[in-house]
Amino acid sequence: MKKKLLAPLVAALVLMGFASVAWAGAVKEISVSQLKAKLDAKEPLTLINSLSSIEFAAGHIPGSINIPFEKMKASKLLPQDKSRLLVFYCMGRK
Repeated sequence: MKKKLLAPLVAALVLMGFASVAWAGAVKEISVSQLKAKLDAKEPLTLINSLSSIEFAAGHIPGSINIPFEKMKASKLLPQDKSRLLVFYCMGRK
């Protein structure tokens, strides 16, 4: 199941190094292979699925949390540690 979910995510993976709440150039896309390397190396990161809770229930990467895009700004699920890497993913561009 994990491999089936990773393939369509290539275009939508976004890695954010949160040094502050401001996005000032801190957003960059990563590939599935880069994410897999980070997960295999057990790098500290938070994997966030930005789809609806219904889509999340239908399938997601194990260990990820669900914060629908429209609730992102007000979410208390985002880590308080601003140095932690945040990886957002969805099913790609529609």
